[in-house]
Amino acid sequence: MIRSTLILLFLSLLVYQSQLVLASITVLATNETYVDRMAAFGPRIEETEDGLTGYLMAPLSPDLRHGCEVVEPPSDKWIALVERGNCSFIDKVRSMQQSGAIAVVVGDKYYNGWVTMYAPGDTSDIRIPSVFVAQRQYQALLQLSELFKQPMEVRMEKDDILTWPLLDMLLVVVLSPAVMMLFIYTTWRMRQRQQRKEELAPTDFVTKLPLRKFKLKETGNEDDTRHAECAICLEDYVDGDVLRVLPCKHEFHSTCVDAWLTGHKKFCPVCKFDVCRKEASENTPLLSV
Repeated sequence: MIRSTLILLFLSLLVYQSQLVLASITVLATNETYVDRMAAFGPRIEETEDGLTGYLMAPLSPDLRHGCEVVEPPSDKWIALVERGNCSFIDKVRSMQQSGAIAVVVGDKYYNGWVTMYAPGDTSDIRIPSVFVAQRQYQALLQLSELFKQPMEVRMEKDDILTWPLLDMLLVVVLSPAVMMLFIYTTWRMRQRQQRKEELAPTDFVTKLPLRKFKLKETGNEDDTRHAECAICLEDYVDGDVLRVLPCKHEFHSTCVDAWLTGHKKFCPVCKFDVCRKEASENTPLLSV
């Protein structure tokens, strides 16, 4: 069971790693580089020396900034810079592809976090790469594109695994094994608790076992009573003590044996008989001799 769990979690980790394909956008005029994350659909950026070069621009009309509609291409070799929201990621890429863009950069205006762009269904019609940038990168690229009098030329490149952000590295190297160990420990604890529960007698069952009051024999012979003691607390029975009679006919102080059966083991402390069995044999191992 544990081996299968380890294999499953390891395969999940490999799938997670394969989905974290990172790339970068470099503004050629300033040589500034911004990290992005490639979408899970569409083609990848080719690993060539020059990468993918084009002019990064947002749609000319602010009303079309989400990239949900087909627009007129503002330039040749246009890389569309659109805002997250109003429609799905795949709809944005399809619209910008029909608008003549050679790539799409989707930015988050409100949240400075990373997501991987997914798309349900068939995405074989997508012929251009697309990437996602967080709030900080999106705002910086948007402001730079507005400052340039000419279209801002950028180069999009796929990064090597060693250039992953520190948070992603920590997630893969530290968090994933920690989650795996936590899962294994939790499973072990649940099994231990279930096993422990099965070894105890239910309280309502124990309270229904018969009781009797102990009475000293009136023979006056001390030998008749000196061995009358509770096998749990090792205290001699005194007149009036309440005893619990187990199915195996062994007797103990009710308070002692109740705590034993419900908190330690459901077996008789003397003969190890399971008190929860429906039928008790009159001949227990220690009474048959």
